[in-house]
Amino acid sequence: MRGSVLTLALLTAACVHKPVFDTYRLRGPVLVPPGVPGPEVVRRTLVSDIAPGNGSCTGEAPMLQLRKKRLVIAVDRDSLLQQKQPGWLSNWTMQAEAHGCIAQGEGTRLANLIADSVPLDSQIAFRLLHPNDVQSGYVELGAENRLEVRSPIGAGPLDTAAVTGSGAQLTVDLKAPAIAGFEIAWYALRPNPGRGGFHFEPLYADRTTRNGVEHLTAPAVNYFQFPPQAAFYRLFYKTDDNGVTAIVISGVTRQDLDRRTKAVGADASACENAGGLCVVLPRRAGVNPFLVVTVNDKELTVPLGGTVRGAIQTAGQRPETVLATLTVSRLYSGQLRSVEFDRASPEILNLKLGGGEHLAW
Repeated sequence: MRGSVLTLALLTAACVHKPVFDTYRLRGPVLVPPGVPGPEVVRRTLVSDIAPGNGSCTGEAPMLQLRKKRLVIAVDRDSLLQQKQPGWLSNWTMQAEAHGCIAQGEGTRLANLIADSVPLDSQIAFRLLHPNDVQSGYVELGAENRLEVRSPIGAGPLDTAAVTGSGAQLTVDLKAPAIAGFEIAWYALRPNPGRGGFHFEPLYADRTTRNGVEHLTAPAVNYFQFPPQAAFYRLFYKTDDNGVTAIVISGVTRQDLDRRTKAVGADASACENAGGLCVVLPRRAGVNPFLVVTVNDKELTVPLGGTVRGAIQTAGQRPETVLATLTVSRLYSGQLRSVEFDRASPEILNLKLGGGEHLAW
């Protein structure tokens, strides 16, 4: 009998499995990613499938190392928290591309992987990933973005524009003369097939005149036509005595984009000599960047740096009224994972959006 009990005990112990954490979990303001037991985890070492480059990872040590042609990532949360510059992590992985530690086009994926490897406040994770800088006037553009272009119909240039900023959001305000109407056009950025980076795709346009609103399948003028080698983009606002000029700068690589951004920031005329990789929009056109999320199975555009609360309000609902049935999912390694949260707390409403989230109620 004692032997039978011992055997049963051993079999029971063998069936005990470690818990599987396949969702995000919100603990106060800290978002615990899938695969991480709890908010107390401060260090992780990951073996990644990110393709290595042809160079060395020496300059990226100790965070990145190559072992048997596999990229090993050692993440320390405290080191990330010390970085105060917006977009530090994205810029750091861009340098890893430049040094040949990782393959071209893998920098964004590596940055997202690192940010999702340890528990972080969503506000801090957003700051690490997004080099959007209101002071220097540029916004990094990617597949998570939509661009809205507002332009008058049958009028000369608009009066002086102003750019205002709060956090990562940039807004262009235009004062128009008497016009026959206006057009609001929307553009998406789609991944390039078979290579890194993105390309612009016109989505649709709404033209408003005294006769009403006409929905068009494409804008009257596509401002974002770039040569085939363009892959990475920034929306840059240049201010001068005559107002504000919106410029979309592209680069063949992210390093090339960074170089061109600095050149245009120092002298806007550099855009004219960029061989089509830089586009100056007419002053009569106002350009605003947004994030795209899905709310109740419909795409919705929200301001950069927006929150779950803001997305619910944009959808026309009061956040407190949907909290009881709210579900939130966000991307993890390209796949949607649900976010677990305390429904008795409004903390989920403060969760920062990075684009691609799904909300429902």
